[in-house]
Amino acid sequence: MIVEAFKGFFLLFLILVPLERFFALHPQKIFRPGWITDGVYYLTGYFIGRSTLWLISSIFLAYFLKNLINPNLQNFIANQPVWLQLIQTIIIGELGYYTAHRLTHSIPWLWKFHSIHHSGKHIDWLAAVRAHPLDQIFVKICQIFPIYLLGYNQQTLTLFALFSAFEAFFIHANLNLKLGFLNYILVTPQLHRWHHNLYPETHHKNFAAQLPIIDIIFGTFYLPPNKKPQNYGISQPVPSTYFGQLLYPFQKQKYPD
Repeated sequence: MIVEAFKGFFLLFLILVPLERFFALHPQKIFRPGWITDGVYYLTGYFIGRSTLWLISSIFLAYFLKNLINPNLQNFIANQPVWLQLIQTIIIGELGYYTAHRLTHSIPWLWKFHSIHHSGKHIDWLAAVRAHPLDQIFVKICQIFPIYLLGYNQQTLTLFALFSAFEAFFIHANLNLKLGFLNYILVTPQLHRWHHNLYPETHHKNFAAQLPIIDIIFGTFYLPPNKKPQNYGISQPVPSTYFGQLLYPFQKQKYPD
């Protein structure tokens, strides 16, 4: 598993770093401040994510909730064409993700953990993985649990996992891409970077990670014309080290406006 983690890391590095060099929105070094900390988050997050999936599929669904869904319904879902299953999983997963993500910005004790993700002052592909383990587990369960519960087949789950993972890295990438109408079809770096803007007007905007139509429906879509954010992060000081950030949510802090 550790080999797979490193393979994935270097593959993303080889794809996204050259793109960020050629199409950079903000001039910044590859190994910018916080890069090592985020590298640690990548490795720990990889195993936490895999463990969460195992917990859902092998414990909760196999033992505690196995009678919650009719097997006939699960068989029907799993026997649909894979492309149709994939569309369904993206929609269902995104609704779960949006709900969890919005809650982390609305409930102060959840924000304590989610604020770690927003603490980075530099946005690039690796910034995607900066997430406190408890925040990661909460959001992952909300996103994945309904999909596993409904019984989508393994091929669909694999494709969904690959799509979701790459999209997460892509939308955080430091890319100066103006994608026009595509911003209304798929979440892009141009759209998502506003969610990481330092200033309060966008703190509760652009919660979706894949489908901007959900932000449009719920009134949280934000894409001002001919503008780009200049500063990222949060106003509260956050430790720069991995272990310091793990402890940060348990310290007294002020919930932002």
